[in-house]
Amino acid sequence: MLKRVTIDHIGAKGDGIVKAEDGVIYVPFAAPGDDVDLKIQGRQGRIKHIHTPSPDRTEPICGHFGRCGGCSLQHVTSDYYTVWKKKQITTALSHRGFEDVDVAEPYISPLGSRRRARFNVVGRGKNVAVVGFSERLSHNLIDVQECPVLAPEIADFIEPLRKFLGRQLDQREKMTVQVNLADNGLDVILEGRGDPDLNLRMDIAEFAQSQDLARICWFDMKLKKTFHEILAERRQPFVTFSGRTVYLPPGAFLQATREAQDILTAKAIAALSEADKVVDIFCGCGTFAVSLAGKKSIHAVDGNQDMVEALTKSCNQMTDLRQFTTEVRDLFLRPLLPHELNEFDAAIIDPPRAGAREQVEEIAHSSLKKLVMISCNPATFARDARILVDAGFVMGIVHPVDQFLYSPHLEIISVFDRK
Repeated sequence: MLKRVTIDHIGAKGDGIVKAEDGVIYVPFAAPGDDVDLKIQGRQGRIKHIHTPSPDRTEPICGHFGRCGGCSLQHVTSDYYTVWKKKQITTALSHRGFEDVDVAEPYISPLGSRRRARFNVVGRGKNVAVVGFSERLSHNLIDVQECPVLAPEIADFIEPLRKFLGRQLDQREKMTVQVNLADNGLDVILEGRGDPDLNLRMDIAEFAQSQDLARICWFDMKLKKTFHEILAERRQPFVTFSGRTVYLPPGAFLQATREAQDILTAKAIAALSEADKVVDIFCGCGTFAVSLAGKKSIHAVDGNQDMVEALTKSCNQMTDLRQFTTEVRDLFLRPLLPHELNEFDAAIIDPPRAGAREQVEEIAHSSLKKLVMISCNPATFARDARILVDAGFVMGIVHPVDQFLYSPHLEIISVFDRK
């Protein structure tokens, strides 16, 4: 059954919103003001025909858009997209009682800049494999032939990967492939079931050679091994933070685009210019800690042992650091306590999407005067900001940094000062 409706607006997850009598209907790939026929199933709607397109609608730049679940917002104009991204922050903050917040114009990462990707793969038999991303709300896999969002080095790797895994995977056999673009080449992780046999190991090593990969690893999804096994490392992958080299462990977290990383880093450095002793909470591989090191005393803390160990080893090879210490610590179970935080002039925190409620509460109870908070989730950012402001902090300008082009996700950075 079809129903003719007008799309009201785009919601926080990138779907068009229709306000029906019995509730809200969510419509993927819709634009505000679209006059459309919908096929409705439960709370989900699918566009079957557009009678009158929205003035904010435009032609998508990728032939897979509308089927591939990787992007959700290629169909709206750049002006609307920028306004919508900014509104995600103001809306989330308003839900926590913040009004008239100073939100800067979003920085939008350019096309071809995304330096990490996670592909799903399934074998079709007869040396054929499908490599790509799933449809939205579906297990159906789209065989990706292009991706304008990805860095060219990763996009160009899809076809060789497809041919190689076509020869390796049986029909219906599944695998996940994680690809990071380091400064010196691709760092690849194959996630399969079981332990690769000798023939597969030799094939993988040859594939790494032919594609000039920096490194390729195996992760056993049966969890017989809980670590990444390096099958071929032709050169140890590294990235540079403010000119300093950090060598990456397998599966390391990187900011999604280098451009966004540089902007976030520059804002953090400027905000902490007068601080002498800084603690970096959820430091990862040291994006901010290493950039701040040299003139400042840095303590870097994270729960991922591999990343902290890699950061420590990399820093041990640097000659221009002042004092740089690291700590492996589960910050959700054991957040830094007020007496520990009081040893520092300032802190920087960059938690995962769940935010850092427990750690922020301890910061609120400390005497810490300055905090730079980075977040990839407007909702948890707003929640944690409420805790800080209620404890006497003043939130500065909120800077949106969009390194997740055409998706609902958004990076945020803001400085909190306790007056």
